[in-house]
Amino acid sequence: MRVYGLWFGGASYSDPDDSDLEEFASITDAREKLLDRYWHGYWQRSRFNFVERTPTDMLTPSVTQSSEMLLYRSRDSLDSPDWRLSFGPRGGARLERL
Repeated sequence: MRVYGLWFGGASYSDPDDSDLEEFASITDAREKLLDRYWHGYWQRSRFNFVERTPTDMLTPSVTQSSEMLLYRSRDSLDSPDWRLSFGPRGGARLERL
């Protein structure tokens, strides 16, 4: 099931706007991207599969554990997210239904 998400990178990043919406193959794919951006962002580029602009690969240094993603079932429902992906206390990612 495809999902859509807005990534909040943490204190060093500005909040996303609607043009930053990304498409993910699944919730698991979004979870892996969130973890990769935190654990490997200084040296490994992460793919940003933007919906409304050209996809790109970027480094994501300075991501903190306050980073999170709001996930949506549809790209047309950005007023009400379905899930929140955030970091758990032991460095994993946890999924919360909203």
